Amino acid sequence: MKKTVLGLAVSALFMVGAAQATTNPNDVSATLSVTGAVTANDSYCSVDLSDTSVALNEDISTMVESGQKLTNSKTVVMNIKGDDNCRLSLAQGKLAYKFLGTADSVDGNTLANTASADVAAKGVGVGLYNYDDEVVKVNDTVAATTNGYSLKLGLVKLAGQEPTVGAVQGSLTVQIERL
Repeated sequence: MKKTVLGLAVSALFMVGAAQATTNPNDVSATLSVTGAVTANDSYCSVDLSDTSVALNEDISTMVESGQKLTNSKTVVMNIKGDDNCRLSLAQGKLAYKFLGTADSVDGNTLANTASADVAAKGVGVGLYNYDDEVVKVNDTVAATTNGYSLKLGLVKLAGQEPTVGAVQGSLTVQIERL
């Protein structure tokens, strides 16, 4: 008897749920209209480099260790160019340079030598320095100014490594960061 009453109660609950799910002919639906647009940021900026390729040569006997002041370097001057919004962002200090590349495996401060292993110099990297001879780490960000930025590059010994002669190759991407 208890099972029959329980079965009837559960059936009644399902019927009540189904009865509430019916559509009343007096109900009126509404339509929501969605409009909009996909836009792009109209502001554009670009990095202008004084040189897009730099050849570095250093005598192994005069090469300094990473972090020490370079005795032989090349300087690349970079500026940010763009429209009025870009120039305004630059003047307001809202832009920076980010130096992207493969860092060395020793201390991660210099650009790694990616030359082919059979001809590559060992224990050597490309040091990045600012105008005041302070180390700029690979994959680091530095503030951009309206006066431009001078990046010094030079071949350096990696800490605790014995350098060998050979080819040196690397690639550094200079990217704009919006702050």
